[in-house]
Amino acid sequence: MKGLALKFNNLPLQKKAALILAAMLTLALCVMVPVFAWFYTQRKAAELYKVEFPNSLYLNAAQREDRMYFNMNAISPYKTDPVTGGLEHDEDGKLIPVNDQKYVFSVSGSNTSNYKIQLAHTNNNQFTYKIYHATQYSSQEAIPSGTYENDVVLYSMHQNSHTENDLQVSDDIYSEEGTKYYVKASEPLNGEYKNKETETPMKAKTGDKFYEENYGELDNVQEDDVPSYWQSEAVTVTPESGNFCDYYIIEVSWEKRLSETDRTFEKKETDMVYITAYR
Repeated sequence: MKGLALKFNNLPLQKKAALILAAMLTLALCVMVPVFAWFYTQRKAAELYKVEFPNSLYLNAAQREDRMYFNMNAISPYKTDPVTGGLEHDEDGKLIPVNDQKYVFSVSGSNTSNYKIQLAHTNNNQFTYKIYHATQYSSQEAIPSGTYENDVVLYSMHQNSHTENDLQVSDDIYSEEGTKYYVKASEPLNGEYKNKETETPMKAKTGDKFYEENYGELDNVQEDDVPSYWQSEAVTVTPESGNFCDYYIIEVSWEKRLSETDRTFEKKETDMVYITAYR
């Protein structure tokens, strides 16, 4: 070290300055390279990963009421009163036959850019299930002219029915008690069944991959008990940074599936129906 110091002291002033500058640049480079690499990595990470705020997603009855008010256990081949649930009669006192029943539900949340709706059901009753977007109206007079009566669903609110979902949506009218009117869209929600290739409900069949995933090697499963799984395309939320509430109508129909002699269902069994929403 003494030899190096002696040689350095004997150097001309110009060479001393050049040597000191070179040493300082080398030290700065050694420090800057890892620091620059760290900042570059953080920048790329920020570009690749979008920061997501805390989000929520709810599936409720109409007007964001608790799930218990979305009740499908009273499907009837006759027209029912939307408020009382009782059977309606025509002017002659006869029951009014219908080929479908409609039920309103809602998907709401916050800080969500999109979501999908999933439907799973068994096929014991051979019902046809379709889901439609729905528009909410506060009165019958507000419904657009030309709307078919069969496309309108009435829904009456219940007291103390918002224990699950307390979101506040500025352009919604759920806080107003009374009957609301929901009009279904002209076309059903876009989507597809994931475990069948045709419109015919899937039947139990050993060897099929979906059958094996659910039932393994069992070969005595009743064919109508094998569920069908449907999934919608992604529904875009607007605005994605705030609270939102979308309304839907699920239509359960049985056209041409009733007995020719009376209005009783051909199969008096129970379908299991599940509706989910996920981000």
